[in-house]
Amino acid sequence: MEYRRLYILVEGNDDERFVERIIKPEFEKKYHSVQVYRYAAQTPQKIENFIKSIIAMKANYMILTDIDHSPCVTHRKKLLKAKKIKNRLVGDDKIIVVIKEIESWYLAGLDQAALKKLGISYHDKGTDTLTKEQFDRLISAKYVSRIDFMQEILENFRLETAKQNNKSFKYFIRKQIPSAA
Repeated sequence: MEYRRLYILVEGNDDERFVERIIKPEFEKKYHSVQVYRYAAQTPQKIENFIKSIIAMKANYMILTDIDHSPCVTHRKKLLKAKKIKNRLVGDDKIIVVIKEIESWYLAGLDQAALKKLGISYHDKGTDTLTKEQFDRLISAKYVSRIDFMQEILENFRLETAKQNNKSFKYFIRKQIPSAA
């Protein structure tokens, strides 16, 4: 059997924490090696060289990015490729757009019991429109830091709940990890 390797490129610390805890274990069922790489602080040249090395190894990769203020997924992919991922070899299928931001995926995985346990007052049907700023306002004073709060969410995260509460997370799981769909 051929050695299978996957690289997941993420923007920052919050994305890395989420992918390491929630996404990576699912991919480890399909790949021998799964590595997470933060790209936001890297130069476009360094990212391009990294992607070239991944391709040369015949490894697989994906790039996660928040939709931020882009009007649609297609626009966000074009913007990312124009400004940060200047590698013409990167196809749109390699870019996964998180809607709205990674914090929406964190919150999506909490059922009503977990929301209550963590002291989170969130009553919207889904988390698709949740922004980083809205997420930060949900942090209870009982948490020492934002990171502690996020770690606690990950401890109570449920994949099935997240698929129900966030359309882009559900799409990601169905498309990238069919065995978990």
